[in-house]
Order: sequence, then C-alpha cells, then structure tokens
Amino acid sequence: IVYASQNGATKTFAKHLCKSLGGDTYCDLRNMSGIMAKDLAMYKRVYIVCNTSGLGRPPCDGEVFYSHVQLEAMRCKENIEDLAIGDEEEAKPLAGTSVAIAVWVDSSSPDYAKFGLGLTEELVSLGASTALKTITVDEQKVKLEQKQTFKEWESTIIEMEKERLMASGPRRRTSKTIATSAA
Repeated sequence: IVYASQNGATKTFAKHLCKSLGGDTYCDLRNMSGIMAKDLAMYKRVYIVCNTSGLGRPPCDGEVFYSHVQLEAMRCKENIEDLAIGDEEEAKPLAGTSVAIAVWVDSSSPDYAKFGLGLTEELVSLGASTALKTITVDEQKVKLEQKQTFKEWESTIIEMEKERLMASGPRRRTSKTIATSAA
C-alpha cells in the first residue's frame, strides 16, 4: 500500500486496507513519495487511495510520483509509435498489473477528481488494467458516509483477493499486493 497524505485521512484508510488484506504478510504499505511507476510493475494488483487537492492537483506526497507517471506514459507512447511495435501491450511497463483507485475529493471544486481520474488514465496508458472503476469519496459528506463508501470499495477488494488466493490453489502464496494512498 503506497500513500501520499496531505492531512492524514487517506493514510489512515490505506492502513486499514492493509490490515484488512492481512497486514505486512500479504501487502506492502508505502508512501507514494518513495516509489516510481516501475515499482508498481512488481505487483499483480495495486490499490491506490488518494485525494485531489487544490485545483485538481495531487497532494504534496504524490506530486513527484504523478509527474514521473506522466513522463513515463509520454515516453512509452513515443517509443511504441517510433518502433511500430506490433504487440503494444507487451511493450508497456505495467502490463500484467491491475489497479483500483479511491480518490478523496472536495465536490465543491470544479476539478474535484482530476488527479485521481488522471492517474487512472496514465497508469492504463502504461499498460495497467483497472481492477475496479475509480471511485470518489466526497469530503463534503459526513465522515460516516465517507467511511461507508470506502468500506464498500474495500469489501470488493477483499473479495477479489480471496478469489485470487483461492484460484492460486495450495501453492505457496508469495505474491504481495501493493495499495497506494495519496491524500
């Protein structure tokens, strides 16, 4: 789980998600400021919990990561066009990784979900697939409603991970999940 937290709220939710997925045994919890896009490729699933601050920008902890993702997406697109590679998905650095993003937003802002939605698009352009549709958690709602929205998203993730572990059979389960949080 990788997080970037402006005010600590999404870090708390990211910690809860990590605990719900079995803690350090089954997932990593890291600050978004300490990773690059290529680090996500080590995982089959990446869960991102983030907020959009100001005019649709990432929180401070997510700025460098997001800029790096945008640059990698541009570089990837240029390389594929220049090389005219037949199987574009195989050439993309996040092929084989799926992502799910929950973004905390202030719905009173005109660009309230810009960072979270933009991050989804950029990661997909790098070859990632979406495990779930990006959800928004409205900061204008009362805390109970925010928790309920997150809980529904988290429950879906827990079920997906249970299914994935069941499908892997009795083999040793060494694959970790990374969940990313920016708030």
